[in-house]
Amino acid sequence: MISAFIDLTSFVIVIPPLLIACVTMHFGAGVHWSVILKDLGVPLGLLMCFIGFVGMAGNMNDPQVVGPATAIMLLTLLYGGTLASIGYFWGFRYNEDFGVPRNPTEVKWWGPLAPIIIILLLLIWSMNNAAGLEPFVQVLAFCVFVMTALAALIISSRPNIVSALSQSFLFSAMLNVIIGLIIYYQGDKAGLETALLGTTYSFIAYICLYFLSYKLGDPKTLEAPLMNWHWLEVSGFIIFMFLAPPALKEELLNAQSDAAEKKMELRVEELERQLDKLRNETTQ
Repeated sequence: MISAFIDLTSFVIVIPPLLIACVTMHFGAGVHWSVILKDLGVPLGLLMCFIGFVGMAGNMNDPQVVGPATAIMLLTLLYGGTLASIGYFWGFRYNEDFGVPRNPTEVKWWGPLAPIIIILLLLIWSMNNAAGLEPFVQVLAFCVFVMTALAALIISSRPNIVSALSQSFLFSAMLNVIIGLIIYYQGDKAGLETALLGTTYSFIAYICLYFLSYKLGDPKTLEAPLMNWHWLEVSGFIIFMFLAPPALKEELLNAQSDAAEKKMELRVEELERQLDKLRNETTQ
């Protein structure tokens, strides 16, 4: 039973980058380690979860692969969520706001850049292991992501750019999910890719923006704890809308099949009665 909750790949792509981020952000930006875990445990776990989701989507035709792949995929969220809960609970040890970072001018560039580079490298490695790099490129999802970010940059004022970009990443994920659902329910499986990849692009951008916000502005404007709940809502919506409806559809199809089978049985019984009647008339 315990072995079901242990996966080396899931461990490597979630826990080490978070721990490295805690160290670099502590010495480079003066941020307490618990703040990093609290703010990024869930987003990073969800990001790696969606990368696994993309890999699983490429093996939907093999039922024996889907179950184990789903379990491994959810382990990244379990690991990230566990570290995030440690960060949350550690904050209740103190009354003062011990997680206040240094002034942006005092933050060293290597503090936020080091974890960004490490996470991006791990992303490329995990994408390649999950399904290869090609399935993670889709023009439609990327265009929606870029256009939403550009709109935020153009419309918002300079002091609010960091906050506006953060919200635009969440909004672009929602747009891609809706667009993906429209495409998917019209019978095109590319809709699932649009939703997954659009959300993946948004997660990557949000995590990078979080680190850079310590140097470019006030990270508190991102409202990371609140954003984590929004990311969970979007992710839960994707999983429900793309996995639950097919199950419902299968149930409806099974019900129709059972009804047709029952009708066929009644028809066979009626034909047998007519055949028996003809036999009796012939013998008489």
